Amino acid sequence: MTTDLLSKLFRLDGKVALVPGGYGGIGEAVCRGLAAVGAKVAIAGHNTDKAHALADSMKSEGYDTYAATFDAASVAEIRSMTDEVAKHYGRIDIMVNCVGLNREEKATEVTEENFDYVYTANLKSALFLAQSSAKYMIEQGDGGKQVQIGSVRTMLALRGRGYAAYTAAKGGLGTMSKQLAAEWAPHKINVNVVAPTFTRTELVADMLADPNFYSALTARIPLGRVAEPEEVMSAVLYFVSPASDFITGQILYVDGGITSTQ
Repeated sequence: MTTDLLSKLFRLDGKVALVPGGYGGIGEAVCRGLAAVGAKVAIAGHNTDKAHALADSMKSEGYDTYAATFDAASVAEIRSMTDEVAKHYGRIDIMVNCVGLNREEKATEVTEENFDYVYTANLKSALFLAQSSAKYMIEQGDGGKQVQIGSVRTMLALRGRGYAAYTAAKGGLGTMSKQLAAEWAPHKINVNVVAPTFTRTELVADMLADPNFYSALTARIPLGRVAEPEEVMSAVLYFVSPASDFITGQILYVDGGITSTQ
């Protein structure tokens, strides 16, 4: 395979990528991967200091980055942040939503407050981030790529943990993304989901540090380990590259084979 063909399939030169939740464990890996293949990257999240710190760090390495702040629980802030990024760069070609949070409660103890929090953080925000980005992709007239970060919980429950709200939200995310893919296909907007198993990030560090939990978890994963952020990033890069132009409405499980056996 020639270098020219590789560039045609996988380079993102001149593309603008918006990454909500871009300074988390998976988010940072995604931002760095996008920049490495030529994209301009807008890093967005609720923590201004973290967004600017990553953007500044990447700028010092020669990448074109921009930091934006928003509250994923606010539709108004989602829209204003997206407008801000579009105004700064002049367009939005790619949106990779890395926003995702959980509040664990047993099903018999789930509160309305926490259910609404998990639903908003993982599903409601995902819809309006997709919608606000699609507005620009449609106006631009040359399509776009959207990737939602799901989870194996999009398909599977988790024994021994209180994941009722989280599985409801991530399951909804998978089906909602198929619907968005169907509705926006006439506009050449591809919408896909990358759904990892437990990934070695700060968010789940305490759980993975429990030797009993970790050994039980990895015993169920055919490849015998959890995912690394860079492995999730690799799947995202495929979905936002020209190589995946004929793929939309799909869920790719980055899970070491667990969904093939559970």
